[in-house]
Amino acid sequence: MHNLIFSHISDIDGMGSVVLLKLVEQDLHYELCETFNVNDKFEEYYNSKKIYDYDYIYITDLCLDDEHLKIIQNDSILKSKVKIFDHHESVLQFNSYDFVNIVIKDKKGFCCGTTLFYKYLLDNKIIKSNQAIDKFCELTRRHDTWEWKKIYNDEMSRNLSLLFETVGTEKYIEIMYNKLKNEIEFKFNDVEEFLIENRKTKMMEKVLSYVQDIVYKEIFGLKAGIVFISYEYRNEVAQYLTDMKYDIDFVMLIAIEHGTISYRSVKPGVNVRIVAEKMGGKGHDEAAGNSISNIQKEQILDILLS
Repeated sequence: MHNLIFSHISDIDGMGSVVLLKLVEQDLHYELCETFNVNDKFEEYYNSKKIYDYDYIYITDLCLDDEHLKIIQNDSILKSKVKIFDHHESVLQFNSYDFVNIVIKDKKGFCCGTTLFYKYLLDNKIIKSNQAIDKFCELTRRHDTWEWKKIYNDEMSRNLSLLFETVGTEKYIEIMYNKLKNEIEFKFNDVEEFLIENRKTKMMEKVLSYVQDIVYKEIFGLKAGIVFISYEYRNEVAQYLTDMKYDIDFVMLIAIEHGTISYRSVKPGVNVRIVAEKMGGKGHDEAAGNSISNIQKEQILDILLS
């Protein structure tokens, strides 16, 4: 089989599906995308006709917009090849397409792209279940849905994400592929443990430096804290503000170099997806984001320089 997968570049959930499919096809061709450029990436393959070279095209932890879904729907070849697995409420309406599978929650709890794709691979006997893969998928799910913090207090889930942030996308895929291919039990080796602990130390230093420059502002009737950060620290800064009970409803995390703004709820019941959608983005109720346009970058830089 010759497959292509588009998946989310930002976190371990996006990486999870790539790792799973790589276990099936070692020379897998994959494209790692942001939520705001997956349509463009897909269109590149479609316009060049390269999209037809693959047996199956998977899109995981992401979804195309309605315009591109209609292109697939009206193309009998692509309609039989493309399969989409996502768990974001903002795209739930696209379940009307036969090749789209959007699931928010199942009997285990809230879903993630990796667990939805894993279920598909198991149901279609494309991959065989084992203890290591099961554990990897569940750790990914718990971290992506924040159940690691809210329900399980599962430090291993958090450590998996910290390892990803330390080694980067390509190395993470390589490490997880080799781990799941060769090991019966999912665990971290001594080198990985060292990298994780080192990351925790450096991370707290960075978080404290970012938080001391927080700016407070009312946005859409909510109390917001605005922090300029490096993209990789977005979740840690948000978690620190939540743990320390800062008197804000949500935090706006601006990563200019990454071209994104992330939103995270700090108080229970605050829906930041609504904020992100007003800014042209999308996401979950407690974690969402949008890309920064060139005009917005200029406006932000003007504010900083002034």
